[in-house]
Amino acid sequence: MAHVTKPQPRRRSRTETGPLVGFGAFLAERRLRLGLTQVELADLADVGLSSVRTLEAGQASTTMAVALRVLDALGLSLLAVPQIDARTTGGDAVEVRGFGSER
Repeated sequence: MAHVTKPQPRRRSRTETGPLVGFGAFLAERRLRLGLTQVELADLADVGLSSVRTLEAGQASTTMAVALRVLDALGLSLLAVPQIDARTTGGDAVEVRGFGSER
């Protein structure tokens, strides 16, 4: 009988971040402008503190539902526009690119 090795889960280092670093920084800046702590934002959004920290760190492990709750608590909404339009928006907008996007 051959020995079968169980596949190991992929471990992400604590310093590895997803493609959402700019988005996370945008959320953290908005939170600070509103005078909120991460704990207060988590409470307002009815999500866990770790979810707020994960979003602000730009890691891609939260669900869309959690992200939408946090956006709502910050008085923001998610807007999907064609890429050409997203690059020309001004003000307090942030462009978020997916995993397969090229710069």
